[in-house]
Amino acid sequence: MYILALDTATNSGGIALSRNAEVIGQVMLKAPLRYSEEVLSCAEFLLDGLRVKRTQLGCFAVAAGPGSFTGLRIGLATVKAFAQSLDRPAVGLSTLEALAFRFRWTRNRIVPMIDARRQQIYGAAYRTDSESGVRLEVEEQVAPPAEFLRQVPPGDHLFVGDGAQQYRTTIQALHPRSRVASSNNCILPELCLLAHRRHMAGETGGERHLKANYLRPSDARITAHTRHLRHP
Repeated sequence: MYILALDTATNSGGIALSRNAEVIGQVMLKAPLRYSEEVLSCAEFLLDGLRVKRTQLGCFAVAAGPGSFTGLRIGLATVKAFAQSLDRPAVGLSTLEALAFRFRWTRNRIVPMIDARRQQIYGAAYRTDSESGVRLEVEEQVAPPAEFLRQVPPGDHLFVGDGAQQYRTTIQALHPRSRVASSNNCILPELCLLAHRRHMAGETGGERHLKANYLRPSDARITAHTRHLRHP
């Protein structure tokens, strides 16, 4: 079975294609401002290059957040259109879970951190799990780095993602026994593998079940709420 996975939620996005849980190709697109222009052409390029027809696709996967608000909308809309037109199942996956899953080989607690701007990060903490790959221990959240890091229990952890790179000094101050991996936010192969697991477990559904995981309101909603408080 072929699975087409799409990530436009992070700054290391693109398209990946897997066959029977094996990733057979991917196109990186590290240009968030051009996701809307390039995502469909990248999908066509990948499918044409591997000689796979759209009708051969059995399932779709998309990074459902947290991440860029605009990017999430692009990715979800694209996958919904694919799934609906072909009548195929789809699954939305957490960017933080997928990033942790990328480092599932470690015995340490895995702490993915993605830069959320405004001096905040999207973060969570996971443990490796023989059945699911990783198991959530500290809930997904958006918060200032130090506030999030104080919620992570002491220990020898592995911090990953561009947020971990950006706030390495803060991590080392609050978790001196931990390591910060030199990593980006690329999760394309992991989206394919997680989607295959979910599909085999019967945990995929129609495109109507796909929802964005924003974790916080958009800047527009925050501005509107602030104006309402000032001018009730």
